[in-house]
Amino acid sequence: MSRNAFILVLFLALPMAQPSSVSLSRLQCEKNSQYFRTLNVTYSNNTITADIYLEKGLKRGFRGHIDVQLRLTNAKKFQSLVQTDTDYCELLSSLKESLFRRWINSLAKNSNFMENCPVPPGPYYLKGYHVDMGLVPSYLLNGDYRLRALVYYGKYRTKSRIFLIECTVEASMQKN
Repeated sequence: MSRNAFILVLFLALPMAQPSSVSLSRLQCEKNSQYFRTLNVTYSNNTITADIYLEKGLKRGFRGHIDVQLRLTNAKKFQSLVQTDTDYCELLSSLKESLFRRWINSLAKNSNFMENCPVPPGPYYLKGYHVDMGLVPSYLLNGDYRLRALVYYGKYRTKSRIFLIECTVEASMQKN
């Protein structure tokens, strides 16, 4: 998986508030084997580790569709808070000092992910990553969060779309 794609997945997958506690409960990814030989993403004690081998380089134009959902306490279903679809390379090249750039810098401390495009084939890793709570905005509610992130080439929801990776992350957030 490219560094850009993985960073955006993690950035949007994690709860977005100044919580007193955040607990990851699910992290699952599926890959296109033509692009990824290895994609092992795990969590333990709220620490995320990833071992990735990108078989085929990612050229400019790969996109991501992100759906951030919230399930309030005692609710049964998740509700979509925000959905976005963006070109990752354009997004990264247009960023200067922003919250997203600070998340990228935070991830870069524990990884060898690329911060630009194109993304060459080869091994990538993320070791012992803990969310920096200082980078989490304070406006979100207590509850269970789910992030679904799809990385692809083409147009979203069309037959011509080329699937690269899809990850789902779930976490609970509680503020005092």
